[in-house]
Amino acid sequence: MNYSLNFKGKSVLITGAASGIGLEASIAFLQNGADVYMADYNENVLTEKADELKVKYPDSRIIPIVADITSSDEVKRMVETVKNETGTLDILVNNAGMAHSAYSINETEKDWNKVIALNLTSHFFVSQSVANEFMIPQKSGRIINTCSLGGIMGIPGAAAYSASKGGVMQMTKSLACEWARFGITVNCVCPGFVETPLIADNMANEKWMGYMTMRTPMRRLAKPEDVAGSVLFFASEMASYITGTSLVVDGGFSSGS
Repeated sequence: MNYSLNFKGKSVLITGAASGIGLEASIAFLQNGADVYMADYNENVLTEKADELKVKYPDSRIIPIVADITSSDEVKRMVETVKNETGTLDILVNNAGMAHSAYSINETEKDWNKVIALNLTSHFFVSQSVANEFMIPQKSGRIINTCSLGGIMGIPGAAAYSASKGGVMQMTKSLACEWARFGITVNCVCPGFVETPLIADNMANEKWMGYMTMRTPMRRLAKPEDVAGSVLFFASEMASYITGTSLVVDGGFSSGS
């Protein structure tokens, strides 16, 4: 058993990599020697962040890929880019997602479909494409999906979001059962409220922040690095016999009342 977190020689594809958890996960893998494909739809921010990381980690390959992963054509192009660059892919981090809040009586079909498309459907088809192209033929791979407390707990005003994240948890279990025979593990991390641009409006609300701090036993929100460590663990050899499970990273939020 290798108890180190050495990913030298490994390649990682991370979606939603230009900010928040995705960016921090990119940094975590780079610090441990991996080559990282950073995928995001925001070209300007992605290019800026990738250029910054190339200066800090000159010995690793950092390949930014601009892609809207809700498009099957762009998913195909993203995977082809990986194949053309290195020809192999060891780890997939399905992280791209969006927050959405609307009371159910006001929810629109357009917004519902948008949330499900990005938070759930894209995770499946990116996983499918990566598995078929790389992981099944090479008989190995790690897939880590970003879920949420919204997939575990009911949250008022978040039916679409919770449905998408609950779907990610069940999809993770199904893929884990199907692909274990190919040496592929599939797991997910379930962060609580994380200090990222997704909840910037909430964080600007002193009343909301006060309540969340009081409600969380560790008395703070998560930071992206709190989640990135869990992603790194699932990708490592230490998690080689763990599949189909979810790791809650919430500072104790879901344990209390």
